[in-house]
Amino acid sequence: MTGKSDRVICEECDVEMIHHADKVVLASGGEEEAMIDPDLGGIVESAHCCPGCGSGHTVRREAPGRS
Repeated sequence: MTGKSDRVICEECDVEMIHHADKVVLASGGEEEAMIDPDLGGIVESAHCCPGCGSGHTVRREAPGRS
């Protein structure tokens, strides 16, 4: 589902990370409320793992059509 424009680079070793999963998480208020995808009822969070050093990283994406 992620494309080249959605690449996540490891902060530890500067290697492109592997996308493992997407999940919907509930907003905890404040600025996150603006990120809610109305079709899913939460925020889409992507989990990534580095093939170089093994570190993990998650990224929260804004809802489609929002900037």
